[in-house]
Amino acid sequence: MIKIISDLINGQREKAMSSIPNTMQAIVMQKFGAAEVLEYQEIPVPVIKADEILVQVCNAGVSPFDVHMREGWYKNSSNYLLPIVLGWELSGIVVAVGSDISQFKEGDAVFAHPSVYRNGGAYAQYAAVKASEAVHKPIIVSHQQAAASVMNTLTAWQVLFDVAQLTAGQKILIHAAAGGVGHLAVQLAKWKGAYVIGTASAKNKEFLLTLGADEVIDYATVEFERAVKNIDVVFDTIGGETLLKSFSILKPNGIVVSIVDFEHIKKAAGYGVRGENVIVSPNVQQLLAIANLMAEEKLKAHIETVFSLQEAARAHKLVQAGHTRGKILLEI
Repeated sequence: MIKIISDLINGQREKAMSSIPNTMQAIVMQKFGAAEVLEYQEIPVPVIKADEILVQVCNAGVSPFDVHMREGWYKNSSNYLLPIVLGWELSGIVVAVGSDISQFKEGDAVFAHPSVYRNGGAYAQYAAVKASEAVHKPIIVSHQQAAASVMNTLTAWQVLFDVAQLTAGQKILIHAAAGGVGHLAVQLAKWKGAYVIGTASAKNKEFLLTLGADEVIDYATVEFERAVKNIDVVFDTIGGETLLKSFSILKPNGIVVSIVDFEHIKKAAGYGVRGENVIVSPNVQQLLAIANLMAEEKLKAHIETVFSLQEAARAHKLVQAGHTRGKILLEI
């Protein structure tokens, strides 16, 4: 069990609304399509189950997964039923607890990553969250930082440590290293003691070096597959041709882990290397470890832009355009 630093967590309370209203403002998606399908509406506040907490949302993260969901990538899955309130990463204040809950109280500041295998709910003033998917937020970490870190850092953690089994002294190449997941992966890999190489645009070189990267490859002017060899781990956040070129830079039996390409990864064995995919999943123990790192100021998310809830469509367009540095957030 990972223990959060007691003086940063114990007794933490924040002010929430004195009474819970019957309705709330939320971004509702009635159909799949372009960003314009995201509608600002008044809907009922969720009714929590025995194993859930009701969170008054302060900030919600906007991710490529949200964009893909809106576009209909998963419309044939029975896990998602329209209408949908998007959002699978949030930080906020507990305003009600289910009858089975003992670890949280009203007023606790928390951050959470609800499972991506069901409707999210974070693009709203209130969200029902399973208590098993939330942890206390360290006092010295802002709600913006917590929301910006939760899903992306869990993704990076599960890629680097659960699947790739990254160890000190190994060499890792992280594609799109300045992106929402990439810049957190750089920090985690360096914290682990790895030699970290990132691909990014020239404008992001200094940014990545300050995060701990040992080398930065400008993808616009340098072919990474010619610049590096004998890599232990490749973290792929791009897919396609970039993933295919990554097989040739690995050591024999090295590993590439992709969070975006589930087809080309199947060709890894033909190059004498391993290929794996990761779909992020809630993990409280890992969230506790991440909270510790943030509390100790060893991990920090870069926030690109913060939009209001009403501006969710603008946030989606920015994420969809790509080439952002760090995370896009909604302020609720």
